[in-house]
Amino acid sequence: MGDIPRVVDIRVLGCLEVDVDGVPVNLGGPRLRALLARLVAADAHPVAVSALVELLWGLDAPLDADRTVRTYVSRLRKAIGSPELIITRAPGYLLRGDPDLVDAVRFERLAAAGHRSLEAGRPDVAIGQLAAALRLWRGDAYEDFPGLPALTSEGRRLAQLRHDAVQDRIDAELATGHGQHLVAELEGLTTSHPENERLWGQLMTALYRAGRQTDALEAFRRARLVLIEEFGVEPSPVLTDIHRRILTQDDNLLGPGPQRAQHTDQLEAALAAGTQALCVDGSLLTSRQQFEITFRLAEQAGDAAGQALAVLGLCGLWVHEHRTATTANQMRSRLRHALAAVDPRSPLALRLRIRLAGESQYQHAEHDEILAVLAEARLAGDPVAHAEALSIAHHCVLGPDHGRLRQTLALELIGESDRTGRPIDRLMGLLWHTIDLFMAADPHAERRLGELEHLLADREHLAVGFAVTAMRVMLTIRAGRFEEAEKLALSCAELGQEAGDADAMGWYGAQLVAIRWFQGRLAEVLPMLDELVHSTTLSTIDNSYFAALAAAAAITGDQRKAASSLARLTGHGLAALPRSSTWLVSMSGIAEAAYRLGDTATATQVYEQLRPFADLPIMPSLAVACFGSAHHSLGIAALTTGDIDRAVRHLHTAIQHNLALGHWPAVVVCRIRYGQALLLRGRPGDAAAGEREVVAGTEHAAALGMSITALLD
Repeated sequence: MGDIPRVVDIRVLGCLEVDVDGVPVNLGGPRLRALLARLVAADAHPVAVSALVELLWGLDAPLDADRTVRTYVSRLRKAIGSPELIITRAPGYLLRGDPDLVDAVRFERLAAAGHRSLEAGRPDVAIGQLAAALRLWRGDAYEDFPGLPALTSEGRRLAQLRHDAVQDRIDAELATGHGQHLVAELEGLTTSHPENERLWGQLMTALYRAGRQTDALEAFRRARLVLIEEFGVEPSPVLTDIHRRILTQDDNLLGPGPQRAQHTDQLEAALAAGTQALCVDGSLLTSRQQFEITFRLAEQAGDAAGQALAVLGLCGLWVHEHRTATTANQMRSRLRHALAAVDPRSPLALRLRIRLAGESQYQHAEHDEILAVLAEARLAGDPVAHAEALSIAHHCVLGPDHGRLRQTLALELIGESDRTGRPIDRLMGLLWHTIDLFMAADPHAERRLGELEHLLADREHLAVGFAVTAMRVMLTIRAGRFEEAEKLALSCAELGQEAGDADAMGWYGAQLVAIRWFQGRLAEVLPMLDELVHSTTLSTIDNSYFAALAAAAAITGDQRKAASSLARLTGHGLAALPRSSTWLVSMSGIAEAAYRLGDTATATQVYEQLRPFADLPIMPSLAVACFGSAHHSLGIAALTTGDIDRAVRHLHTAIQHNLALGHWPAVVVCRIRYGQALLLRGRPGDAAAGEREVVAGTEHAAALGMSITALLD
């Protein structure tokens, strides 16, 4: 308990009891007991004095009720002998200390651990954890406070968790081959909870294992009758499947015999290998192979939880890892079937719904559904589901509109990683946070990148390492070290291919385009762009390669190819393009192509769409390249439409922003174009100032090895 020297044990799973150093404490009268119980139920959140007054007196509170509450708190502190346990925290009081000093918290922790063990295919471990959790109960939670709504509500919540833990414990025992001794317990539970199909399924399985096939079938008949007559529904596919397997005398219902045990061992080994590859080693390729083996083994065994875990693993670390129409739709189909086969109230079902929402919404650049499921995950109490929802939701809001939301999600994920105990959650949270800072032009982004690299130095993770290396390529381009950047980009692509990341070639292409653009050699990558623009490895909402192809073709004088590529993007208006992680880069390429083609209509659209994001850097995907300030693209669009004053303002601002980014090649480009805009405007003093900017830009370009011929055309 940190600063609290005495050992305090608070028990609410029954009548309220408090021990200090193993000795029971007399708390005093009912109001003192109710006050402490309310602080316990608040789960380390402050309870307002006004709420305590309402709890203790209702509408009959005395005039000095606030002062009386303070007196009660003082008496409780004295009775427990630990003044630091109840602290003053606006707007009232807070129970502080190790959460495990409360039996309800210990119960929830053990029950959650047991559920995770069960879903991970370790039923023997789950039995011990769940039994320990259930032994903490001495009666009904908060049972000595029946007339206090805040406590009866918390009592009902804990009762439901207790009921879930009982069912998990029964599932775990069934998974280890037990059955006969569970029949009496399950008969009582199905009588108390006739609407619960999970209990009916457990009873049918236990009866079948006890050699009572007829009774098992009769249990299904009773369940069906109750469900139809009292609730108006037919049995679920899960319960119907158990009935079918009893009729066909499916050996798998008998539990793990020697052959099945070997099959289970193989499944568990493949699942563990897939999890190790994905979460620890970062090998997406190896994890897919192992999770596919897991899926096939679980399918053969009729193991719904095993199939669900395998499908979640196959989806990988990122959203939309499966890019072809065949693999993407196959994965969504597997997710839906897995969801239909598990308990819809389970954390596993929540994780499946999170992934389904993310995969669907990402491909439409939408996020309302995934954010709604994230809100549900926050309340569900399962840290793994919560962490996965945060990371997936973050991936669905990578467009320029949602910078603050992304940072909130990333920081929340870093915090939640303490609860999951999974290093991958901390890595992903810090990775997203670092990307967010770069995309927001935050001057401290490189500090977070260094922190991330320090973590990876302790334990390599291929997939995260690939993303980190890509950001280092981006910084090397900003520094104007083109030869070094090109070598590092190739190494980065090789790392991505080793990891099995679908973005390996797409990111390499973006980095090479950035290098050649600033070198003044964009025409050299035209053949690569012709090939990559139709690659199935690109995201379905990535339009940046069409924009890059249009710009490169325009620079080389191939106006037909440039106009054709541009038309693919402008056909329904630029407002229709999805605001994806590559949207800013697409706008930048479109602005350049429109400028070269003299397309004022497209330039006008670019300006309207890009203006709200003027202060952001132009960066594709996960900050893997940088084309400088968005003010540059706005300046070029303004030049195209003939608004020279506006172009001058944007290009001048772009110089300052690129200096802040440390993007020296972008500074050079902007100085030259700013000088050209001044010369074009022709106000008094513009000619001299414009000439100075062009000369200075030309000198700096030479120092960096940049050819400015294309810029001066």
